[in-house]
Amino acid sequence: MAFRRITTVFFIVKVIQYGLIFFSPLRAFDTSTSLFIEQLGAKNDSLINKQFWNKLMAWDGVFYLKAMVTGKQEFEHEYAFSMEWPRFVRWLCRGNFELYNVLKIAVASELALNYISTLLLYGLTLQTFKKNTLRTHQLRALAEKSALIFVLSSATGFSTGPYSEPLSTVLTFLGILARELSIKTDALGRFECMWTRLPLYSIVSCVAFSLASINRSNCVLLGLYYIWDLLWLAKSGKYAKTLMFPLVSGFSMLGAYLYHRSYVPFQDFCPQRGEYCFSLGAKLPIPMINFYSFIQSRYWNNGFLKYWTLANIPNFLIALPNVVVLWYSTIYFSHQYPCRNLKPLIMITWAFLAGVIFFAHVQIVNRIGNFLPLHVWYLADRMNKSKKESVKVNGDDMLVKFYFLWLIFWVPLQTILFATFLPPA
Repeated sequence: MAFRRITTVFFIVKVIQYGLIFFSPLRAFDTSTSLFIEQLGAKNDSLINKQFWNKLMAWDGVFYLKAMVTGKQEFEHEYAFSMEWPRFVRWLCRGNFELYNVLKIAVASELALNYISTLLLYGLTLQTFKKNTLRTHQLRALAEKSALIFVLSSATGFSTGPYSEPLSTVLTFLGILARELSIKTDALGRFECMWTRLPLYSIVSCVAFSLASINRSNCVLLGLYYIWDLLWLAKSGKYAKTLMFPLVSGFSMLGAYLYHRSYVPFQDFCPQRGEYCFSLGAKLPIPMINFYSFIQSRYWNNGFLKYWTLANIPNFLIALPNVVVLWYSTIYFSHQYPCRNLKPLIMITWAFLAGVIFFAHVQIVNRIGNFLPLHVWYLADRMNKSKKESVKVNGDDMLVKFYFLWLIFWVPLQTILFATFLPPA
């Protein structure tokens, strides 16, 4: 029954969203889409193209589609967009790289990945919280509510187009689930890695986390799982497991990330590129300067407190609901409902919030924060507890109520803004 309800809600939400896109104004705020279509010489005269498909080619979707059609990154700033997602879509295209065929396959893939993410989150919730004090019916209710909240997340509008986030979300949830299945955790948070499940930990979770971080750089924070596990196992004196589980996995993930984000760009651009090539760390045996960070700083003005200007106050206000809920979720699972097995995820959430607030365009938290399930579990658990008559309504419940009211307003609005190429991105 839960599967049926989740599936029904998922497709109802998507139908409503695509309906909003179809009936949104034709005139776009930005001309990138029309220029892109002209550049590729694609036929743009049909009603369905003008009224629907063209509207999905907005913001970063233009860069991803260009890479999907051409198979390459032409200009330096395009290296900010990973090629893993375009390569995946090109593989699905089977040699037919006509623009609208590529777009349709990309959108269908996005839809499928979003649906898979929802089901993975359901399974991940069951696995994560079965180690706590929830009864079976409460656990299933928590898992179902988590999946339904995920369907209605603040990133839903962007997930209608050819964006890369859903691929990383699938990989992230898969990696976390593989790790959860390969360890045993007691009530005090002490855990045991099982040799029989080494492939789940050191192959499945490691490959999933590595691909997720190559596709979206924010997912490199998932490596904190391995640091946490390494410290616990080393502290317990289990040195063989320390080596074979977190150490091998962590170094493999880090190596894959540095290869794609530092070594390959250095080989492609240096020494001709100049300033990037002579940056601190570039002369090490393996160049440590992150080309993605360099591009983000040069073309998007990312960096410590660079976004903290009066002009960006509206963007901070747009990000505020998710920032508050993400922060409260870390407090909730640390103190009010302490779950020891969630400690590494709490650390990852803290690190993610610090990066978004102090170094990035803060409003992107609405789009990229979906790879973290902690705030979804917080919202779902508060919904579960608020239904009990014996539980008094408190500040958490008011926060959850206001957050859902904001989502009801924000999701349709942001879908229309995305379709008409209007900010925030």
